[in-house]
Amino acid sequence: MSLFGNMESSEKPRSGMMARLRAWRGGFVEESEAAASLDPVEPVLGATRPVHAAHAARKGTGAPAGSLGAYLRDADVTDVDAFETADGWSGTKTPNDVAGDDGADAGVHPGVPSAASLDDEALSFAMPESMASGSPVEAPSAEARAEARDEVREVVRDEVREQVGDDPRAAADSAPRSEKLDEGNSGDHDEPRGHNLQTPDEDKGEAQQRALAVSDIEYTPVGMPRLNSAQALADFKRVLCDTTPDATLRITPEARREFVAVDMQAGMAVVIATREFHETALYATYLQDLERVHITVREEMVATADVIDGVYERARIRLSKHVPEGSRAIALFLDVIDAANTYGASDVHWESRDYLSDAEVRFRVDGDLYTYERMPKATILRALSAVYQDLVQSNTNSGNAFQPSAAQSAMIPIALATATLNLRWQSAPQMGGFDVALRMLDGNFRNYSVRMPEKMGIEASQLAIVEALGHVSGGAVLLSGETGSAKTTLLRALSFMVEDRELKKQYAVSMPSEYPLPWLSDQSVPRGLDETEEEFRRKVATIIRTLMRMDPDDLTIAEILDSTIAGLVVELALTGHPVRSTIHADSIIGVFMRLMGDRLRLAADEVASDKFINAVGNQKLIPLLCPHCRKPAADVMSADALETLRVKFGLDTSKMACRNDDGCEHCRKKGLLTRDGKVAAGTKGQTLAMELYRPTPEFLDRIVVRDWRGAERVWRKERTADFGSADMTGKTIYEHALYKASQGLIDPRFIDRGMKPFSVYSVMPDRDGRTPS
Repeated sequence: MSLFGNMESSEKPRSGMMARLRAWRGGFVEESEAAASLDPVEPVLGATRPVHAAHAARKGTGAPAGSLGAYLRDADVTDVDAFETADGWSGTKTPNDVAGDDGADAGVHPGVPSAASLDDEALSFAMPESMASGSPVEAPSAEARAEARDEVREVVRDEVREQVGDDPRAAADSAPRSEKLDEGNSGDHDEPRGHNLQTPDEDKGEAQQRALAVSDIEYTPVGMPRLNSAQALADFKRVLCDTTPDATLRITPEARREFVAVDMQAGMAVVIATREFHETALYATYLQDLERVHITVREEMVATADVIDGVYERARIRLSKHVPEGSRAIALFLDVIDAANTYGASDVHWESRDYLSDAEVRFRVDGDLYTYERMPKATILRALSAVYQDLVQSNTNSGNAFQPSAAQSAMIPIALATATLNLRWQSAPQMGGFDVALRMLDGNFRNYSVRMPEKMGIEASQLAIVEALGHVSGGAVLLSGETGSAKTTLLRALSFMVEDRELKKQYAVSMPSEYPLPWLSDQSVPRGLDETEEEFRRKVATIIRTLMRMDPDDLTIAEILDSTIAGLVVELALTGHPVRSTIHADSIIGVFMRLMGDRLRLAADEVASDKFINAVGNQKLIPLLCPHCRKPAADVMSADALETLRVKFGLDTSKMACRNDDGCEHCRKKGLLTRDGKVAAGTKGQTLAMELYRPTPEFLDRIVVRDWRGAERVWRKERTADFGSADMTGKTIYEHALYKASQGLIDPRFIDRGMKPFSVYSVMPDRDGRTPS
């Protein structure tokens, strides 16, 4: 009930007779079958007064001697009027009943019995048999009624004095309160206003279940909170269920009248249903549907159909009257993401600096960053704060709110009109501001698509190695490369290409999950806001150990972070479990250097085992030239550069082309500008340059003795084709890029400026000892 703490009563417990009466009432509402079959046990107040002569014959029945009922029964109260209900039952009616007073005076707790109600209860116990049978009874005189009422009040006062003694404060607290209750309550019923009264001949168990005080939210006998008013529900963000196809939870029109789910905060919901709908199978199905979209049901409540309709109306009025500031901010964010998706951006960067008047939004398209828009810093901050609080996927965020002064990560599922995306959020403070980088990933789990290696620009000789990796019975595949080089994309494709994967149990450990992997069990590991790097690595290692005991056939690990995780990868690979992972390195030789270096500290004999490494690779994404406007390299590059390409690398430069910065109607991206004001143009997509190698025994012999240059010579000596050939055997990532440049696919200047200068790169002889020069 933490959401509804404002509904809890703050009234302090009181001593005295009224508190005792409330305590006795708890026994009257006992819900067990045994309690329902027994008569209420009344408290014993003290010595029994002499029994009135008119009731001597009935002394052996009814309330036991010494109880409150005995006091009231023997008072010979006759201040009653006979009346008959619609079903023929004859009962008693007091003056308060006639007046219709509901006892709602200020300061009086609803449902607490007053002195007037005690008089009425005395009337019911003292009712003559002739009245009980429904026969007419002559109304008593006013003097008799007053005398009877005074007699009952005297009994109450005596009991109060006996409890509080001579303490004047207690007496002042008790006596006046009983008189106030006497004036404020309305007879013997204790139901709140608006409730239908039960007739006295109904089952005792029902009458005993009435509560003394009923707030807007109460607990039902089954322990589930009951919502009595739509306004009593705490503020919620939005209604999650609707009959439309794009609703978070799609429900039927009939169910809408008896069911509602509201979003209290990101990933946390409250579900309200009628008691009848709660017992249906459809109710359980809706809860499962919420769980599938990563929404946790924080509380389940019951309510009437009118209250549920009021919750829907409350949400409708909130939307119709105004658009909340958070909604406007989120709408701005979604507009930016939609534009980025239209441009084909891979990343969206939000950059805010205190020394600049505006913040900048930039898109990475085809590997380059362009400015999309500049906005007020306050607007950007509101948008990012609203999105991080309301839209992040549960269990992926580090912190509940966006903090520009802290590094934070999260995953944000976004449903656009044309695509379903999963945004990987990473923010970090900068000097005089902050940056937020959003990686745009495929988020469609139902109609997912896998980008296969042949679509990435990998050559046939490399594809042969990739396809062979789907048939291994153990060992590890390690991929390296800079951030944004499609390592995760290729790992995903490798797990999808495993032979007979429908018959295998595949696991993945993501940090956090980026792409849909519905064919395997994906464990997403978020990084906590206050979590140290050591704590995060320890958490990842614990998860891997857990999966090792869950009968895995193969495992995909997002990244080798430390020596512990590296050791677990070795253990899995050498025990017959294929493992795929990434590692930070700049070449395949660099991968082995990292594995055996001071940080990962793997044993040389393990790394050099022919059972450990199946394949190792290094990759890089390079922008593709627009085929419609690219310029011949001879018209752009210097003669010396072209001569180097011809002589040193033996390439035919006649097919080479360079980027046209002015672009054309096919590649110009209107609305995206470089920081010097030029329109983005000249490129159309990206391609993968890669070095991929399956270690040989001779290569591993050099690795075990840490002869890195000797190992590289062994690998590159396997080259049999020139640099203008598509055969990538024994070739480096640099030489793969040279081949693509020779075919006019990429700008050779990108290789010279972005990878390594032509004049610096070292060319090694092929298998026959030949070099192009």
